Amino acid sequence: MRIGLITTLNTNIGDDFIREGICIVLRQVYKDVEIEFVPINKHKPLTVYPKWHPIQLSNKTHLLPRGKYRLKHLIEKYASVMKLSHFDNCDLIVQCGAPVFWPNCSKNEWAQPIWHDIVGRIFKKIPVFNLAAGSCYPWEKQTPVIDNKEDTHYIKSILNYCTLTTVRDRLAQAICNDLGQQVCLIPCSAFLAGKEKIAALNDSGFILINYMEGGGHYEWAQDIDSTKWETTIRNLVKKLQKRHKLAFLCHNKNEEDIAHKKFPDFPCFYPKTTQEYFQCIENAKFGLCNRMHASVGMAGSGIPSIAVCTDTRLLMVEAIGLPIHYVKDVDENNLENEIEIGLTSRHKEKDRLLDLQANTIQEYIETINNTINKSKQ
Repeated sequence: MRIGLITTLNTNIGDDFIREGICIVLRQVYKDVEIEFVPINKHKPLTVYPKWHPIQLSNKTHLLPRGKYRLKHLIEKYASVMKLSHFDNCDLIVQCGAPVFWPNCSKNEWAQPIWHDIVGRIFKKIPVFNLAAGSCYPWEKQTPVIDNKEDTHYIKSILNYCTLTTVRDRLAQAICNDLGQQVCLIPCSAFLAGKEKIAALNDSGFILINYMEGGGHYEWAQDIDSTKWETTIRNLVKKLQKRHKLAFLCHNKNEEDIAHKKFPDFPCFYPKTTQEYFQCIENAKFGLCNRMHASVGMAGSGIPSIAVCTDTRLLMVEAIGLPIHYVKDVDENNLENEIEIGLTSRHKEKDRLLDLQANTIQEYIETINNTINKSKQ
């Protein structure tokens, strides 16, 4: 069985968690079948076609002195009609998590070449699942009503193409509901990646800090003071280091460079693979995270954390029952207090997270099986 995966490759370990969690579920659903996964990097959408396919000529148009954009568009438009993508030979296509709904999402680089040109052509004969879809809107603008007609058309198209859609946060669910599609809210599949890689939460373990300047990926025109957030973390570190071991956990090179520069006295971990990641966090006892998949990844190993961010990705962490905060609402004093309270109940919280993880896997399996059975009727 060939399963095509619309995903992100070699960019962020959070995407690896998402994809790995989905593969764990699919191997359970199709446990009696040999599976070949066909991952396609949506940020390089033409890799969905073989290297010999004529559509690859569009990658050479940048060499032209003029007319390069028009020719690129024409090549991709007409060469896609030839079909023969890697997905055409699949038995199932799965969109792997990540934000699917965000401002101007219709303008992303894979909307036309993957969703419309391929999925929109084959979805009636090859089932398509959209699993763990999420929202990513400014925290101060949470509304299920999409006010962009192009985004509305794009989202409706995706929902129409997919036999099954599950979402990872309540805003994503509300957006789908507002557009007439009832969908299941199941915790992000990244929560499943740490299965059987359980941390001990010893007293001697680290409090892991995942720090991003400004508290998140984007400021979103919300007047977020990045200096204030840095000061908050500096003051918090001074307080916590008197009683706990601290380390910084980084998801990319930029975060590693910042940690080394601004917090040089503390260990800094930058794992490159999921295996390295879970080895790095196995000696942790708690976390404070600006990246939501740092919180979700830790939770999959039973490590509680507090998430602080700038947008609705926070709701993904809320869905697994962990505390969340908009970056403008916190300071070092309330974070210190919440961390200390969380540490006292961390073993009980670990049990809750692992029970939820087991239930989440089962919920994905049952939801997918129900969809498969309905399609056979």
